[in-house]
Amino acid sequence: MKLTIPELSLVALIGPSGCGKSTFAARHFLPTEVLSSDFCRGLVSDDENSQDATDSAFRVLHFIAGERLSKGKLTVVDATSVQPEARKPLIETARKYDCLAAAIVFDLPESLYAERNVERANRNLPRSVIHRQKEQMRRSMRGLQREGFRYVYVLDSVEKIEEAQIERQRLWVDRRDELGPFDVIGDVHGCFPELIELLKLLGYSASLDGGR
Repeated sequence: MKLTIPELSLVALIGPSGCGKSTFAARHFLPTEVLSSDFCRGLVSDDENSQDATDSAFRVLHFIAGERLSKGKLTVVDATSVQPEARKPLIETARKYDCLAAAIVFDLPESLYAERNVERANRNLPRSVIHRQKEQMRRSMRGLQREGFRYVYVLDSVEKIEEAQIERQRLWVDRRDELGPFDVIGDVHGCFPELIELLKLLGYSASLDGGR
C-alpha cells in the first residue's frame, strides 16, 4: 500500500498504545523527523511514562513541530492522538505554517494492542485504558478530513502496516530545479502597450494584437 504525503507536511500517527506507531516511524522516517510524546515526557521529567508531565511534554512537542515546519521540514508526530481535541493543535500548527496535514491511522484488533502492551517492559497499560483509546479513535475516525487532514490513510491489518510504503510528493510550488534566469513582471493595470515595449526590451517577440 502506497501512502503519498507532501514533502513538507505534518504527519500524525494515530492509534492506541501498542499499535506499532513508533516501529512504523522508525522504519519510514528519519529520527530527526519524528516527534514522540513519550520522548518529550522524558525531556521534561526524566520519565517517559510520567502522565503528570503530559501537558508540559505536548507544549514542547507543539513548539518543536512549529519550528520544524517554519523551516520547511517534514514533521511526524508519534502520539496516540485518538481524540479530536488532541489533534486540533496539530492542525492549527500545520495551518499556521501553510502546511498540509496527513493522518496515518493504525486500526488493529484491540486484542493485539493488549498483547503488545504486555510485552512492553517499560509500560503495561490496563486493558481498560487500551479499550478507551480504541473507542475514542473509532468514534472520531470519520471526522478526520473535516478536522483538516488533507490525507487520511487507515492501516487495518498487520499486513498492510508491513507492506506500506511512504511516497513523498513534491509540492507543485517547488521549483528549486528551475535555475532561471527569470523575468518577473507584476500586474500591468491597463498598461498593455507599455508591457509590450518592456517585453521587446527583454528580448521577447510581442505585439499589440497578441501575436508572438
